[in-house]
Amino acid sequence: MTIAADKNEESVIREVRWPQIAIVLSATLATAVYGFTWNSVSVALPHMQGAFSATTDQVTWVMISFVIGSAAMTASVGYLSDIFGRKTIFIWCIVGFTVTLLGCGTATTLEQMVLWRLIQGACGAGLLPLGQIFAVNAFPPERHGQATSLWALGFITSNVVSPAIAGVIVDAYSWRFVFYLTIPLALIAFIASWVLLPKVPKRKRKTDMVGFSALLIGVSVLQLMLARGERLDWFDSTEIIIETIIATLALYWFILNTLTSERPFFDRELFLNRNYNLGVLFIFIIGSVLFLPMLLVPLQLQQISGYSPIDTGYLLLSRGVGSVIGFTVLSRFRDRWDPRPVLLFGLLGTGWASWSMAQWTVDIRAIDVIWTNLLHGIATAAIWAPLNTLTLSKISKRIQDQAFAFFYLAFDIGSAIGTAIVISLHARYSQINQSILTEHITNFDTPIPLPSQWSVANIEGIASLNREVIRQATMIAFNESFMIVAIVLFSLIPCILFFKPHRG
Repeated sequence: MTIAADKNEESVIREVRWPQIAIVLSATLATAVYGFTWNSVSVALPHMQGAFSATTDQVTWVMISFVIGSAAMTASVGYLSDIFGRKTIFIWCIVGFTVTLLGCGTATTLEQMVLWRLIQGACGAGLLPLGQIFAVNAFPPERHGQATSLWALGFITSNVVSPAIAGVIVDAYSWRFVFYLTIPLALIAFIASWVLLPKVPKRKRKTDMVGFSALLIGVSVLQLMLARGERLDWFDSTEIIIETIIATLALYWFILNTLTSERPFFDRELFLNRNYNLGVLFIFIIGSVLFLPMLLVPLQLQQISGYSPIDTGYLLLSRGVGSVIGFTVLSRFRDRWDPRPVLLFGLLGTGWASWSMAQWTVDIRAIDVIWTNLLHGIATAAIWAPLNTLTLSKISKRIQDQAFAFFYLAFDIGSAIGTAIVISLHARYSQINQSILTEHITNFDTPIPLPSQWSVANIEGIASLNREVIRQATMIAFNESFMIVAIVLFSLIPCILFFKPHRG
């Protein structure tokens, strides 16, 4: 009888679980499509530059416009979800995103592409916070960590593998097929979401639109300032100064409105939760550095060590493998563990991987790329779900949409600020390192005898030597950038102690 009872219990659990898993997979697929499109375009930029006869500065607006649209929409997801319904907004986000895929693929001018990417970012941004809410609410509270892991597995992995897949697509067809071949997946996500996702009742909500307007202006202008700062030499540019003033005043007005308004755009109850406040700070800082290796390593492999784009993509697949391993393993046990030690492991692992990357030389071995990225992928999995559990699991359903939206808004802003700072420092370090190395090369005092191809006695030798100095200086700048990432991640470790213990 015990065996029969166990079997009956197991069958009941299976009947409950499969609909829940189907909901999680539907939300995950939509989010994965967004994540893939986000990063895959970076591989296609050089080809777009030629197709549109654009300069490097001009073609980067394909990425900038997407980020601005995404950040602006993320800020308003909670409000729109309350007014029109969570499922309705999620479905319309998928529809809009699918239409923009076709628009991007058929764009014939850079202006058209930038406009479509702006709309694409705005449409797709809601898929991130709302997708996770659907995934988390599909499982019972004691299994929120498992649901978050399954959802994050799709989002993180799609981000990691997208450059490699996009490289193959661009090489075999053209950059337009990066968008075209994503449309079928978006349609599948639309059908699955329409059929499987549960309806959530609307909530009557009156809000102070002044606060919303201030937030929208502040976030959009801040993203624009960060995206253009390095190209315009930051505060030597009048444009950057004006954008900084506008962003600062708008965000100040938003904070003031949140503190004093009777109907603030974000409910003040959010900020009475210590774990939530600390988690928002964590995701802001982690967002600023965690995904920088995904930007820096491909550049390093191709510019310094001469790897081809396709080989680079294949090597970076190890990060995707690590993410799959991490999320798959930890999702089965995470809800039984205190999330804080798992978060500690994640910070140690990502920090160690970044520190190891900081030790690379110009002759980067494939094995070094594989194992550090594998570790980084596993450790990233050990950061994402525990942080989500500690930060968001105790938020009441009444303000859940707002909580997730603000959480990912902090991630977006942190990512933009971190990228801008590290890229700026990388450029500065490259110039400084080049000057230092050049000072030690003279006709009279060379500590190490120079090879004949670097002879300073002829023009060809000087040109060859100069190229090598630039290569070494750039490599040192990459090392210093990775060291900054490692230091930031390690510095967060003591802050874990301030989280209240999580009890499912």
